[in-house]
Amino acid sequence: MTEQTLTGILDTVWQHILRGTADRHHPARHPTLATIGPDGPEARTLVLRAASRSDGALDLFTDAASPKAAQIIADPRVALHIWLPKAQLQIRARAIATLAPGDPALFARLPPGAQANYSGAIPGAPITGTSDRQVGDASRFSLIRCHLSLIDALLLADPHQRAIYRASDDWQGGWVAP
Repeated sequence: MTEQTLTGILDTVWQHILRGTADRHHPARHPTLATIGPDGPEARTLVLRAASRSDGALDLFTDAASPKAAQIIADPRVALHIWLPKAQLQIRARAIATLAPGDPALFARLPPGAQANYSGAIPGAPITGTSDRQVGDASRFSLIRCHLSLIDALLLADPHQRAIYRASDDWQGGWVAP
């Protein structure tokens, strides 16, 4: 592999992230989101729904009744992780997350099975017996917007290369030891 440039790596990161919003089979479609829970870090895989390089933002959806929503309200600092096996690229990011009501028109376009994910017991709560799928509650459909503050890109090809980009530095980036 030839040596990458700082700009080239950041461009590659965003190409993958943006592709993840449109291609349901691309690995960037399913980032891991980590929040800070009462007992420490908690990580889970979500679906990347939208991204804006110019805004440095990633959008995901969640159930407003979920523990992650409460965790974001209590401490909006989050981390995201994306592993791209073919590219041998690990993307880690830090962000400040905000919660907002989801788009009601978008919720209305979701299939009934997807809408039902926003109903019933609070996610993670114990249930007894089988749970009947319920009609979704649009008020529980919420947007998590992650305002990126840092991107850490690690290329695991030979030689390994790693760069860190900060919003506070206008995403200029700098090389760090892998």
